[in-house]
Amino acid sequence: MHDSLPPLVPAIDAALTKWERHGRPGLPENGFALSRPPGRRRHGIYRVDTGSPVIEPEGHILRMAPSPDGRSICVQIAERADEDAALGLVDTATGALRLYPEVRCRYDPMLWAGDSSGVELVAGRSHGLVRLDARTGRTTVSAVSPHTRLRLFPGGRSGLFAESRPGRPSRLVDRATGAEVAVLGAIVRVLPVDEGVVVDDGTRLRCLEPGSGAERWRWEDPDLRVTSFAARGQDVVAVGVRAGRSVIVRLTQGSVSAEREVTYGGAPAVATGVSADADRFHALVEGPVLPPRVIPAEELLSDRPPAVRREAPARTERHVFTAEDGARVPVVVTSPADARGPAPLILTCYGGFGVPSLATFEPTVPAWVEQGGRYAVAQVRGGGEHGPAWRRAGHGLAKGRGIDDLTVIARGLVEAGLTRPDLLVLAGASHGGVLATSCALGSPDLCAGVVSTAAPLDLLNLGAHPLGQRWAGEFGASDSPEGIAHLRRISPLHRAEALTSGAAVPRFLGIVLAEDSRVVADDTLAVADALCRVGGGATVWRAPDTGHGGNHLDSLHRLGATVLSFAAATTGSAQTAPSTTGENPRDR
Repeated sequence: MHDSLPPLVPAIDAALTKWERHGRPGLPENGFALSRPPGRRRHGIYRVDTGSPVIEPEGHILRMAPSPDGRSICVQIAERADEDAALGLVDTATGALRLYPEVRCRYDPMLWAGDSSGVELVAGRSHGLVRLDARTGRTTVSAVSPHTRLRLFPGGRSGLFAESRPGRPSRLVDRATGAEVAVLGAIVRVLPVDEGVVVDDGTRLRCLEPGSGAERWRWEDPDLRVTSFAARGQDVVAVGVRAGRSVIVRLTQGSVSAEREVTYGGAPAVATGVSADADRFHALVEGPVLPPRVIPAEELLSDRPPAVRREAPARTERHVFTAEDGARVPVVVTSPADARGPAPLILTCYGGFGVPSLATFEPTVPAWVEQGGRYAVAQVRGGGEHGPAWRRAGHGLAKGRGIDDLTVIARGLVEAGLTRPDLLVLAGASHGGVLATSCALGSPDLCAGVVSTAAPLDLLNLGAHPLGQRWAGEFGASDSPEGIAHLRRISPLHRAEALTSGAAVPRFLGIVLAEDSRVVADDTLAVADALCRVGGGATVWRAPDTGHGGNHLDSLHRLGATVLSFAAATTGSAQTAPSTTGENPRDR
């Protein structure tokens, strides 16, 4: 029998509600932004100049693309949080939405004609090249092979095709001429600049001529992981991560004309995106207790001294601990401003696919800190915070290093006097849930509890998940005796099954998402069952109306309040009387 889920802590529930009111703005795109304004529960599309709404649908907007003339916006809207979207066209004057439910898409790039007469996309879910006539509302569809990934990008007279096939380089093709512009290991994003296009291939930016493919310039910084870039005229502004810190760079004709570590108000911050609109570059900037805001990118690139730093309700510090092989592994810890000595601490990480883990704004962080807790983000090997070698060092058959790094950080935080094992809770979502759970079960004395959200916890059965085959290379394929032994050694389920009855085991909260289209619940249930068999405490909660991608604030609130209340109950750091401000979600 699994433990029951602890009730929500009223003080945590109230603090979370307060911090959620700040909203989450979106970057401007041709005068519009996909945002969640303060006090709103859902994302909508708003005019940048007036803030007035264009459309605030009940569903989930995965992506938008305004037409050049601003009269229409092409959208991808999912009815549920399962990321299965339908194509739609919004009239910006009236907000009227026309849906095309037969066209299924999922974050696919959309390309408008220069005269705004129509929009095209390769709808991955429908395996078709779709053209939507904006004037008549009619669609035409051409079949696309399900074995080839095609994406449309701007450039040249009629746009560019990016064509990718398993095991082959990606081709960039000029649609107007059929000419091959470039053959690259990967194509992440393509944007027009001046009379050329800038291509991000995952390791460098190249400016190419669409017709001939001639390279005008290339820029590469091996230590910088570019996460977003925008282009205007001859300038490119990119944001990314170097040495675990957020960086913004301006390029002029391929040469660096300005570069800064990102700060805001005199304190370190994170630039999570950049766009070019209305003749200027814009950046989205945030921090652990700094709600996100859109500002001119020039403010981040300027030499002007920062404004007077305001008193913050928390302090954020960087600690570095040494792994057994000598690697220096960082963690960023946010604490109450007056914190002294050991405190309840939530330690989280991602650590995979080269994705950087930075201390960005989530309402759960300041809500937890207000209750006297600390919140830490680990930058373990396998992530994208410290360059390609860092990512490779925790990839495939080396995935165990990321788990070991998390163990070193947890022990280091205890030794530094920031927490104690009985006050420490590990937490991770998706890939991070694998590392956190494996770490906690591999060293049961390490922490008091662990939270896994939407994670594939049986690494020998990744194929059971809808997107599991895409993860085989990340964790190490199971097609050899060496690979099987490696996966069995680090798999959270197999670590749970290896525990002996009566052993001290961290409390386990496994969260599965009711509308998850990437990870199924079976692994989480199996881990909980294995822990219960040896006398451990384990709870599985099915989060309603929640998916692996974007979610409405109601769902995020339930999720965040549940994790924080579990951490509070596990560490004995708060009274857990029934909440009066939020629903107590129980679903087992």
